[in-house]
Amino acid sequence: MISRYALLLCAATAATPAFAADTRPPAEFGADWDDPRTAEPKVVRPDIRHCTVEIVRHGFADFEPYRQAFTPPADCPGPWHKVVLDMEGSVKGRQYDRMGQISVGGVTLLRTSTPEPSREGIRWQVEKDVSAYAPLFTREQPVVMELGNLVNETYTGVFDIRATLTFYPADAAHAPAATAERIVPLDEAHRAGADLVGGFTLPADTRRLVAEVYANGSGGGCEEFWYLSVARKEYSCASEHGPYRELQVLIDGKVAGLAAPYPHIYTGGWSNPFLWYAIPAPHTFDLHPQRFELTPFIGLLNDGKPHELRVRVVGLAHDATGWTLLPHLQIWRDPKGVRTRGELTSHVLGKPARNDAFSEENGRTVLRASGAGELKLAGWIETSEGRRDIEVAYRVGMQSRHDWDKDENDDRLKAEWTDSQRISTQAAGQSAVIEEKALAFSLDGGIRTVAEAGNPRLTTDLVIQADETNQRRQGDAAASWTKVENRFEGEAAYTQKVSREQRRATGHSRQDFRMTDSAGACQARHIATVNGYFTEDDTTCVR
Repeated sequence: MISRYALLLCAATAATPAFAADTRPPAEFGADWDDPRTAEPKVVRPDIRHCTVEIVRHGFADFEPYRQAFTPPADCPGPWHKVVLDMEGSVKGRQYDRMGQISVGGVTLLRTSTPEPSREGIRWQVEKDVSAYAPLFTREQPVVMELGNLVNETYTGVFDIRATLTFYPADAAHAPAATAERIVPLDEAHRAGADLVGGFTLPADTRRLVAEVYANGSGGGCEEFWYLSVARKEYSCASEHGPYRELQVLIDGKVAGLAAPYPHIYTGGWSNPFLWYAIPAPHTFDLHPQRFELTPFIGLLNDGKPHELRVRVVGLAHDATGWTLLPHLQIWRDPKGVRTRGELTSHVLGKPARNDAFSEENGRTVLRASGAGELKLAGWIETSEGRRDIEVAYRVGMQSRHDWDKDENDDRLKAEWTDSQRISTQAAGQSAVIEEKALAFSLDGGIRTVAEAGNPRLTTDLVIQADETNQRRQGDAAASWTKVENRFEGEAAYTQKVSREQRRATGHSRQDFRMTDSAGACQARHIATVNGYFTEDDTTCVR
């Protein structure tokens, strides 16, 4: 389970400041600022023949989805070594941040959110390696992009979007990308209360099965800030189950996978768009999906009958709204088309471990919350290549300290989440292959409002950490691994209840990204801003 960062190579270069040596950023935010950028690395692209197909070109000014037909590139037939999705956007005037996604054949390729524009206009780019979705591109498919937007006399920004797929054919020096044989959406997917439910029928020769789910709280309501929820009605974002959320995948009613949802923050988030104008929070423009290894269930599913997959967010009321859930299945098939056999031999779901403890300290209400979930699966699958035993273990956890004063004018949160997945696969006469993924992410910050010259002045400070470690080992061989460290920190303030020109907004932010791996690769980027303009952009990497 080596991550997508493993093939990145480090190139240490001199810093590239956004300002000349004799130029300083403005004392406050003005009507314009730099185009947003992130410190995450660009996709590494091979220097070989390639073809580009445009799949989206549209100005989003309402809630009507954009639709187009995709046709495989005749000049670059598969198999492909790599496929890259590029999305370019521009917007000017005044507009909220919006959520969107691009799908091909009903399968989501990209889940994204938008930046908020300046009066003069901004541009931004998103790129993503979508080689794992290559089976979708081998035939004509419908393309849909959804980016609901409201344009009127006040909110004037139209999101002009262009998206392309670039195909790099495999050759003698560039192997085809390793992918599933089939990637399919759920049949008749629909909401059932707060859950997302759909059906599927599995081929008899299925040898591996993975569910991938894009999941995020959004929509402007309290579930956009679910980690601040409180099980008390006197708090502005009350939720009967408190702040613990857990993503579950269920097969025919049985829990088949667990994950900790990532606390996405969009570019209007935490009551302060000035904090995100130039550097968005990690994963804002490219929301990462969760993956669930379902292979132990194949023996129960490849009978030619329809089965149910359900995606659930634990911690929600049964009829709650505010979460977007976008699942699909990835199916590997037997190379000889032989019907596979299998059995789920063990299924152990840990008891929920959740606790909310309230206290009053120095005139403030304090909520200390914690939660955890655990699932262990074991089974076997027999294919034309023999029998494999497989074990899958999931473990998730969170803990937080949330405190606020009587009027919520000073509201602070310190929260940490962990999410680990371990897959052990063993063929007869061979050492087990162990693949482990560990995620750790945290938020530490607050919002405070104080009176200044008769008007409230709001300040947001926040530190975000999003780390990932992937490791693979077999027997006594040395493990291969990658490690990603992604950190954002910033603070911004502005005066409320005044015209935009009188807000006197100020802010500074920084993002530090670093990737290392067992092969000695190292990639890093450090960017920083003051009042909307970049003051640092350095790609020096120190191991």
